[in-house]
Amino acid sequence: MIRARAGAGRAAAILLAVLMLAGLVTVLPGVPRAGAAESGGIDVAPTSVSSPVLTSKGAPLVLGFDLANTTGRDLDQVTVRVRMSQPLTLRGQLANEKAQGTPLTDKEAAFSVSRLAAGQRASGQVKINLEKVPSPLSTGKDGNATYAFTLEASAGGDSAGSARVLVPWMPNAPTKNKTQLGVLWPLVDQPRRDGTTIPDDQQTPVFEDDGLTAELADKGRLDRLVAAGDKLGDKLTWVVDPDLLDTAAAMQRGYRVAPPPTAESTNDRDARKDRKSGDKNGQATPGTGDGDTGAESLANPRTEDTTTPGTGGPVAGTWLDRLRAATAQGTVVALPYSDTDVATVAHAPTTAGTDLSAELSGAVAQGGAAAQRVLNRPVRTNLMWPIEGGVDPSIVALAKTSGASMLVASGSGMPTKKSLNYTPSARAEVGPQLDAIVTDPRIDALLAQDASAPGRKIEIQQQLIAELFTITMEDPNRQRTLLIAPPRNMSADLGEVLAQAVTTATTAAAWADIASLDSVAQSALGEERTVKPYPQELSRTEPSPRYLKAIPELQQSLATFAAILTKPERVTGPYTPAVFGTLSTAWRAPGLDAEAFRLDVARSLRVLEQLVYIAPKSGVTLSGDKGKIPVTVVNRLTQPISIRVEVTSRQPNRLSLTQAEAVTIEPGRTRAIEVEAESAANGKVLVDARLLTPDGSGAFGPGQTFYVNTTSIDGITLGIIGVIAALLLLFSLRAYLRRRRSGSGRDEGEEHHKDDGDDGPEGGPGTSGHPQDDGAHHRGDTTGHTSWDRPGDHHAPA
Repeated sequence: MIRARAGAGRAAAILLAVLMLAGLVTVLPGVPRAGAAESGGIDVAPTSVSSPVLTSKGAPLVLGFDLANTTGRDLDQVTVRVRMSQPLTLRGQLANEKAQGTPLTDKEAAFSVSRLAAGQRASGQVKINLEKVPSPLSTGKDGNATYAFTLEASAGGDSAGSARVLVPWMPNAPTKNKTQLGVLWPLVDQPRRDGTTIPDDQQTPVFEDDGLTAELADKGRLDRLVAAGDKLGDKLTWVVDPDLLDTAAAMQRGYRVAPPPTAESTNDRDARKDRKSGDKNGQATPGTGDGDTGAESLANPRTEDTTTPGTGGPVAGTWLDRLRAATAQGTVVALPYSDTDVATVAHAPTTAGTDLSAELSGAVAQGGAAAQRVLNRPVRTNLMWPIEGGVDPSIVALAKTSGASMLVASGSGMPTKKSLNYTPSARAEVGPQLDAIVTDPRIDALLAQDASAPGRKIEIQQQLIAELFTITMEDPNRQRTLLIAPPRNMSADLGEVLAQAVTTATTAAAWADIASLDSVAQSALGEERTVKPYPQELSRTEPSPRYLKAIPELQQSLATFAAILTKPERVTGPYTPAVFGTLSTAWRAPGLDAEAFRLDVARSLRVLEQLVYIAPKSGVTLSGDKGKIPVTVVNRLTQPISIRVEVTSRQPNRLSLTQAEAVTIEPGRTRAIEVEAESAANGKVLVDARLLTPDGSGAFGPGQTFYVNTTSIDGITLGIIGVIAALLLLFSLRAYLRRRRSGSGRDEGEEHHKDDGDDGPEGGPGTSGHPQDDGAHHRGDTTGHTSWDRPGDHHAPA
């Protein structure tokens, strides 16, 4: 019995703890809650509102909604009723969901369904007769205010869920001091080209994937954003990533898509790092060189056989035509190419000890040129927009030195120095020729919500309208300028919501006007502001120091490679944008892998770099104290290169070298470049050969190390050889003279014998008495004397 009571007590304690914890789940102040149902398990999702702003009581207010049973069991007697709040005139009241207000008793302001099965959805609407609602609408008060209409769902009499819709009541529209709304409209994507091209005349680009096609297609995200922005007129400020424009233009011309990575290639990419082979002292091993340089280890460029045709060309062309038409009259701001993460660049000297300002300057210049080329119109590049408007002193300093005249900043990061009872204007001076255009924190929080969730489009739309309406009405005699800067990767749903809210505020009820970027920049300065430390949640998403240090190295590798090419634009054209892409703000988004992209760019560039290399060799023999050392350079590229070979001796006191001049090597050819060498001693000397740019300012690619074996002859040895040669010559001359004298004596004897024969009788021994013996005597003469008896033959024997 005691145990049973104890168990019951523990169960009650656990239940009480659960209830207490449930009570701790609250909504952050100032941020409207999501449209999920309360603990009852019915999701109430508003789908329509007949009048975003009420200006008269003549027509009823109709609210449409969807109900979804998420309890897992059937629900009976599901009813939706409307509760109307008291007038809301302050911004802080708009997010106060505890002030539910008064239930409306009109029968038309209710909806019911007898049964809602588990998982079932039902659609309905309620009609609110404005003539029958409580004061102030029904009592004739015409003061401008916002009202919250809460849709409360119940099942069997128990509360099951709710949703809240804000609707401004504005019987008297302001005729002056309208709020000026500067609206940034971002069109950005992620980098999709790592620089790889097909080795054809057109340099057909190879995309890492074909995901952009769906974004640009009809009803795709970017297509819907262009359509929504186009409705806001020519005072809208379009903010575009030039990389997106270039990529769409490349799709229109024709492109190919790389195969999706396999598990093996992914593991190889993750493990791939820049390697340098060598001994423990950092010296390369003879015959191996620095890295993979042998022809057998070279990767081959991508070809049509290893890629598939891209299918988004027509879609990209149509989207670009729509964008050109939409932006023909408005203001276009070109972000740095690939939307450079300016906050990361500003923090890199401190966090990574790396200066990336040169990369930012290059991205700004290339971004402006690319956007102007694709859109066929002038663009601006003087706006700096760090991610989520996060700023700190280093970002402000970077804006000053990078040529920006406007810096987009979040209101939460740059609050006013003193407390105000109204919303301040956006413009704040932060330095000479630099203004911060500050957003509103509450509007930022609204735009950070997911508008694609059921019911959220209407809720966020009406919350935005109410915020803009209350900003104007809280101090109608003070004109303010606001900046609306949605997330740079905003969804199409959010873009359509924002466009509708701005349209309602500027046309339907007209308490605000859209202001151009120039108007915002020239507006009156707002209150003085202070700069808070950089948000920790943004710091955690910045790239690692190791990653940042690799970017300048990659840029330098590209510059060195381009310096040896006779047509460098064929390499810098596709790879410079790819290097800029490694610093894109897009990599802050969850699920995207910046390191994988950087490795892809480095690998793709390495594939081309490895097509120019020094042919491996183990050694060279130098016969004599002077000679030439051949170094063979291979050019497997499709264009000529201009290269210089540098060979250095590790023992210059034994082997000195004279460097060769720069040479040109035709595409697909091999050339041996000879280096003058002078040896002071016999034996092997280790030398290092490497390729340099034509001016010798930079080293290109891996080098080669090999031995030079010198076999030179010293002076003593030459003297001995000379003495021996002189003796041999002397003995040869002596033998020659003796043989010559011996031949002269024999000639005289034969002449004397002939004279004796002639004087004798005919047929005697002196003439023809023994003809056969005479013939035999001459045939048996093996001394070769007959050759010396021929007239005119006076050369020494061979």
